[in-house]
Formats: sequence, C-alpha cells, structure tokens
Amino acid sequence: LGGGRVDSRDTRRTRSLSPSPIMQACTQSAAFAHTRVATTAKASKATRRVSTIVHASATEGANATRRQAVLSTAALSASLLTNAKPAHALSGFSVVKDTRDGYQFYYPVGWQEISVDGQDAVYKDVIEPLESVALNIYPTQRESLTDIGSPDEVANTLVGKALAVPGAQAKVLKTAQRKDKDDHLYYFLEYVTKSNQYERHALTIVTITQGKFYTLTTGSSERRWPKMKDRLQTVIDSFNVYY
Repeated sequence: LGGGRVDSRDTRRTRSLSPSPIMQACTQSAAFAHTRVATTAKASKATRRVSTIVHASATEGANATRRQAVLSTAALSASLLTNAKPAHALSGFSVVKDTRDGYQFYYPVGWQEISVDGQDAVYKDVIEPLESVALNIYPTQRESLTDIGSPDEVANTLVGKALAVPGAQAKVLKTAQRKDKDDHLYYFLEYVTKSNQYERHALTIVTITQGKFYTLTTGSSERRWPKMKDRLQTVIDSFNVYY
C-alpha cells in the first residue's frame, strides 16, 4: 500500500436526533454538497489526530500544481494516539479512522477538512466546489437497513426527498448492497441531481449498526464525472464500520 494521510479520531459527540433521522442526515449532506463553504482550520482536533502527508505521484495542469502548493505547506507528524490503531491509505488517498464512532474511509489526497454545522466529517477539493465527501452519524432505533426497506426503496425515498436540494431534479441510476467481513449490511446509491446552477453526479453509502445510522456521500460535477468516478467509487468502497 502506498502512503497517504492518516486522520485518527478518538473523540466525537453524537448529536440528538429529530423524528426523521434518515431525512435529516441526508438533507444536511445535500445542502452541503451544493453550497460553497469556507475552509475552517480545526486547531482543537490537532492533538487527537495523526496526520501524514504524501504528495500524489503525478500532477495534471494548473489545478494539480495549485493542489500541490497547498499540500507542500503541511508538516509531517509522527505522534501516535494511545487509542488509535494504525491505518493505511492507498496511493493517492488519505484515510480517516474514528476509534470512537467506529468507522473509516478514504478521500483523495489534496482534499481539505472543513467545518460544516451538522456534519460529522467533511473533506472537499480546494478548487472544485462540488467535489467533496461528507459523513453524518445519527442515533436510531432501527437495527438494520432491512427495517427501512430494500436498496431500491431506500434510494428512491432518499434521492427523491432528501439527497436532492429543493427544486432540483433527481434520478437514481443504480443501487447495490454488500456485507463486510463482520456482517454489516451497506446500501449503495448512484444518482444525479440537476438544477439551474449545477448538475452533480453523486454516490452515497448507508449502514446501521450499534444504534447509529451512518451516511457517507461523495460526488462531482457531471462535467468532471468521467475523470473522477473511479476515485469517488474508491471513497465509497473504502467506507467501513467496525463495531
């Protein structure tokens, strides 16, 4: 495995949940995905995160040069957390591992963590506003995704009522499901949303475990989808819970 950035988290506060956990979680993800937000440094988390930056092996034009300029300002850190287990990223990706909420996922090298109200973790591209990944976690009394419905039923409900911002057209392209080695069930959704301002191609993965509903969403503009789809699929495929 190649090097990447490792973000280990061991503290996070679970917020209270309104009567509609899935709708609230995904609506917040959709609102973020289509809003340009300012990057905010999270100095308070610096003491509980392990970060190692490794530059991508290749650059592509001016955008890549700008990304590398951003990365070059980051210092290498070798401190380890007492409760954090080692995590490794694929070449060209960084990894986030949260030891309290019990999840990990990859995101492309060069994306920056930002602070967004209502989001548990958000990373976005420094240039392309629609390229991001956002994670939400909410308490739930449901024990499994099967308590909600099939992948198609969940996809149609979420995309039609939550994952698209108001007024946008939305269409589900594909759904799937998988289980990990610990028998956690995941639903995968691929869909497009279109408004007067943008057209976004997105991927979402959801799961329920230990009384928590997890939703991870990533995507890009439709224009950049052919270039980004494999990387974004890697983000989705990398998501796992381990409690």
